[in-house]
Amino acid sequence: MIIERYLLREAGYTFLGVGLLLTLIQMSTVFVRILADTAEGKYPVGIVMELFFYRGVGNLVFILPLSFFLGILLALGRLYKDSEMTALVACGVGPKRVYRAIGGLSVVVAMLMGALALWFAPWAEEQVHLVIDEAQASSQIEGLEAGRFNKSESGEYLVYMEEIGDQGRRLENVFGYAKVQEQQRPNLLTSESGYQTVRGPEGDRYLVFVDGYRYEGDPADEDFQIIEFGEHGVLIRERPVVASERRRRAVPSGELWESENPSDMAELQWRISVPISAVLFGFLAVPLARTSPRQGRYGKLFFAIVIYIAYNNLLTVARASLREGEYGPEVGLWWVHLLVVALVMALVWWQGRMPGPKGQLRVAK
Repeated sequence: MIIERYLLREAGYTFLGVGLLLTLIQMSTVFVRILADTAEGKYPVGIVMELFFYRGVGNLVFILPLSFFLGILLALGRLYKDSEMTALVACGVGPKRVYRAIGGLSVVVAMLMGALALWFAPWAEEQVHLVIDEAQASSQIEGLEAGRFNKSESGEYLVYMEEIGDQGRRLENVFGYAKVQEQQRPNLLTSESGYQTVRGPEGDRYLVFVDGYRYEGDPADEDFQIIEFGEHGVLIRERPVVASERRRRAVPSGELWESENPSDMAELQWRISVPISAVLFGFLAVPLARTSPRQGRYGKLFFAIVIYIAYNNLLTVARASLREGEYGPEVGLWWVHLLVVALVMALVWWQGRMPGPKGQLRVAK
């Protein structure tokens, strides 16, 4: 048990280190993409951190399998590089003990990945849709920028201000345009300052202009009016939340299980592939990590990445074929996993015929 705990500790720490590094890289990419979309006006500023959190959780299903594979590979590669594996073999610790330790860790990680892929990732994707739908339903003028025209999504309101203070709540030297739907007459408003507020029992939102003038109608018409005011509030109408079209990634796994739609079955098998890949990569990393001290711990890294890319590409092809109905769910994505199982068995058989460190790996128990 001491040896197995040592192997588990080495593999676990390396897995956590690699996973943290890849997660930081992925999260930074997600954050930059969200900021770019926000700058283009797709999202309001207030939902940036929510989108960042939910999309980060959803993307973990793509990061953790690779992190686990590389973590096991690098951990065992270091043992071979430092001749620790040779010492273990000399003490009677053979491949079965290594497979038992790594296999136990793989099962635990597979359970965590299964919970993430089958429940938490679809929930996070659904939360992304809900946040975006609620933001698009709100007509609140937020994310205001000084020195530019800020237009509401409906086009009813247009606001320009020279300066913004008090965290966006106080506006200086404001120009506004609002179209009164009942009268079909334009209204131009200018004021020295303005602010946003919520009033009334129903929480209606108003954009209030302070100490300014209101120009109502067409200057060429006889009923054109100029009104001076101390405060003038413009009601910002709230639109009902309309559910957008959901991506299949947001559908709960229970609904996918009950569905007979080929696209739903393809998505479900794709999610199940995440915990299966953890077990497969754990067992694949053991024979793949075997290197000589001269090769170093990174000797098989390139080959491992190629295998991972090929595996994911085959899963993508198989999912597309299942979605198109080219074959049934009994074939589905399972043949890709069987290819990896065959590769693991071939590597184990091939290395079993080779002499291990000092000729002892093949006979050690």
